[in-house]
Amino acid sequence: MPRPNVAVRVYNVRFGDCVLVSLGSTGGEKHILIDFGNAPAMVRNKGGKNDVFGLIAADIAKRTGGTIDLLIMSHEHLDHMEGFFSEKKVFDRITVKDVWMSLMSAPDYYKRYPDCLPERKARLALNELASRWNLQGRLSWFPESLVSLIANNIMSVSNSERIEYIRRLAESKKRVRYLARGMSTSKLHTLGDDVEIEILAPERNASVYYGNGGQGFWLAAAAHFGKPSLPGTLSGNRRGGRCPRHIAVEEFEQLKDDVAEMDVNDLLAIDKAANNTSLVLRITVGGKTLLFPGDAEQESWAVMKSKGLLRAVDVLKVAHHGSLNGMPFEGSDSILDLLLKPGKKTTAIVSTCRDVYGTTADTEIPNYRLMELLRKRCGKVIDTEKDARPGEYIGFGLTI
Repeated sequence: MPRPNVAVRVYNVRFGDCVLVSLGSTGGEKHILIDFGNAPAMVRNKGGKNDVFGLIAADIAKRTGGTIDLLIMSHEHLDHMEGFFSEKKVFDRITVKDVWMSLMSAPDYYKRYPDCLPERKARLALNELASRWNLQGRLSWFPESLVSLIANNIMSVSNSERIEYIRRLAESKKRVRYLARGMSTSKLHTLGDDVEIEILAPERNASVYYGNGGQGFWLAAAAHFGKPSLPGTLSGNRRGGRCPRHIAVEEFEQLKDDVAEMDVNDLLAIDKAANNTSLVLRITVGGKTLLFPGDAEQESWAVMKSKGLLRAVDVLKVAHHGSLNGMPFEGSDSILDLLLKPGKKTTAIVSTCRDVYGTTADTEIPNYRLMELLRKRCGKVIDTEKDARPGEYIGFGLTI
């Protein structure tokens, strides 16, 4: 049986991921679609404009001939799944044979793994709090970078309507799979016996990623965010800010209470918890390997490294849009030494959009030092923002 060639399309969805992998020759191709989303409209600058979805969905439908053999949603953030729901009219007409999600998206996950329930309660409590502030118009008073963090990593998580829609895209309920490291996939797809897909992450029990805080941290966070804001009660310091003219004094003092209540470290912890539920998939076909890690962060990479799961690949989709916390690349914790082939034989994909989050050396996305390292050590670095206009794609192939 002839081995299929590999053709890859990386779409510029602004701040999000969308990659189409096509295997085989014309007429007999199989198609894998990995994520399709963009950050919510509330994120700053152009990151949250969803005007690109229609163009991309139409191209996916045309390129696949209306059949997607495997659709993968890496994790429950809008910048990885909003496009499916937004373009329902297109995807309703596409045949999707199989849908894969992270184990954490299984309807009964928290019953099976109660250790993770405190994190979910904290996330939902914070989502309710942030949603209330948004309805009250308070989020517009927050710094733009903080609003972006809240919108994309808090208010976009666990959108049941969108997740249920993606489940329904599969030909049958039996073709929706919830996966974690070590689960065999050999009989779960129709891509052919010469296509191997390994699940490197997440671990089945996501609490392994919670660090030293453990359940106690999440229980405290759930209680903290679940408390109603009491007018006239200051949890922070009154000093350090003059009331803007367009905000009443009492509202400004309440806002400072709210900002004090909204601990950025808690926000980042919830962001990490969701990102580390990302499916990490290694696809091998004809001796070529492609690695798609979603938004996996340091904790997930550390587990994969400790278990000896990482090896050099031909194509690396850089995790979490090229952020500093998405893919360790400096010092003894670096995992790029394990993933990049010598002699510049790896192609790196960075699906990113600048000026959505911070602008410091530690918060910029993509991280400047990481991008420089990739350009130095990879044969090709695809930067979606620089290499394609919004709504278009960068294509490349692997000859087997």
